[in-house]
Amino acid sequence: MYQKRVTTSRYFEEDKGLMNKNFKNSGGSLRIVVYDFFREQMKNGHLIPGHLINVKEIGESLGISMTPLREALVQLETEGFITVIPRKGVVLNGLSLRKIRHIYSVLGSLEAVALRDAFCLIDGDSVENAKKINAEMKNCLVGNDSQGYLARNNRFHGLWLDRTENDELLRQIRIMKERLYEFPGNEDLIPEWEEASLSEHEELLARIGSGDLEGAIDFLQFVHWDFVHQEGFVRRFYSQHLDSLEKKRGEIVIHW
Repeated sequence: MYQKRVTTSRYFEEDKGLMNKNFKNSGGSLRIVVYDFFREQMKNGHLIPGHLINVKEIGESLGISMTPLREALVQLETEGFITVIPRKGVVLNGLSLRKIRHIYSVLGSLEAVALRDAFCLIDGDSVENAKKINAEMKNCLVGNDSQGYLARNNRFHGLWLDRTENDELLRQIRIMKERLYEFPGNEDLIPEWEEASLSEHEELLARIGSGDLEGAIDFLQFVHWDFVHQEGFVRRFYSQHLDSLEKKRGEIVIHW
């Protein structure tokens, strides 16, 4: 259980110029600005789940008035990233194994729908391109290039996600993957997990390439996105991240 903590205002001040710049570059989307702010603070170890953050300080640091800021925070709360506590502040939500299990289940179902929608649009050239992406992922893993690996993993899943026209489905997938991977700010790779994922990609491509729609969907949903199948790696991934955050924490936060 996380202890209740409050962030000192000097860290908001350090990021003020960067956040104002991001706001100008974001097309005016406050949701993106506030999301990026929390994500960077977590990535840098300035915030961890359970932090109580003063909403007024956020607004002053980002140069955002309270009404639009609250609207952005409500959106992030609806998406599950934070909890707004009236008259106290905002708490960053953690990820329990129960929550991760539920997200995996939903993601497996949604990606299965996307694959079914897109299957007829996936030709031989697309499969061969996905094989090349998978090979590039192997090279990134050997070179310990986590960002390159993760970017190519997104491109691999684009084999079916980029071919569906279901925008609402894609929006939900994006939000849930942000919760799993981006918002905790963990870019560390677990080689054994990534190697297993690459092997699963190969099996998935073999089924797609042979025209086995039901087999590909079954494998994607009940192996690649199955929490029980992935649980050992999931536990290692998030335990490693939380340990890292505790080491970074130092004097950045004070007990409340």
